[in-house]
Amino acid sequence: MVARIETFPDIVVEQLAYLLEPKELYQLSLTSKTLYSIYSSSAVWRSKTIHDFGNLFHIYTLFTTSTGLELYPDLKDKFEREPTDWHRYYITKNATINDTEDEALMDQADKEYAAAQSQLKTFQQDGNAAVLNEVAAKMMRILDVFPTHGGCYYILGFILFVLNQLEEAVILLHMGRAVDQSFEPIDELEEEIQRIIKGYGGQEDETPLLTDNNTLSAPLSDTLLEIFAAFDKDKDNALNNRELGNFIFETNGSHPPAPFLRQMGQRFGSNARGWLTKEGFLAFYLEQTLDDPSETRNDLGVHGYDPHSLKKRMEE
Repeated sequence: MVARIETFPDIVVEQLAYLLEPKELYQLSLTSKTLYSIYSSSAVWRSKTIHDFGNLFHIYTLFTTSTGLELYPDLKDKFEREPTDWHRYYITKNATINDTEDEALMDQADKEYAAAQSQLKTFQQDGNAAVLNEVAAKMMRILDVFPTHGGCYYILGFILFVLNQLEEAVILLHMGRAVDQSFEPIDELEEEIQRIIKGYGGQEDETPLLTDNNTLSAPLSDTLLEIFAAFDKDKDNALNNRELGNFIFETNGSHPPAPFLRQMGQRFGSNARGWLTKEGFLAFYLEQTLDDPSETRNDLGVHGYDPHSLKKRMEE
């Protein structure tokens, strides 16, 4: 008995679309009305496009929505909305990719990638968010031409990581691993992100530090306010330089310089005299916890709290 291709499950027939070139698919579709219907489907061409070239539309939306960054107008025009005709889009995209597969363009892409890495180092030094916008745009443009460049997914994921968009970062890293399983930095970054995510919620026997909305959990806020009150000796709802200095000394074992104490209040919240307020104290710990939840748990331990339950230890 000879099996006809039309009798295969639709999913098997659709998988053939990933293996064949457009001309081959067209010739195959002419062999029967069933195949013609399947291979004329916009859904099949959408799937083939994403399989072959990645989903830059999804990447653009995920990245801009989660970060609030606005990438350049040319990228917005290109990727803000999905095409209405996926077949035509694939044909055009495929021709463009084939025309650009030469060593000169690949070398240029590698240079752009290296430059982006250097730019990220400057961001870590001065915190200029405009750098992230420029780097992200470069990565999108490289992926538009070389969709299997795993390093671009890594850098986009890293940008989301430093902006504390961890779940979105993991999504991009998974996309990058799908196109280049050998790019080891992707695995290393995801391990770091997963460690932090677990730190937010804690292990099974640990009280969470943060809520799902990335705010301090009620138990952590209560504990921090108890610690604040213990150092606020004059009970004015602010830590003056002496009180804040004592807190930092007991926490880290070193006395901070006076300029550092002033900067704490200026950065996180101060009263009219420049002293760190209760709200500023909580804001500081929110930033620290988002960056490294283990450090917050360590601080609680120093001040006599169980870092797992966040409850005051019983006095010996």
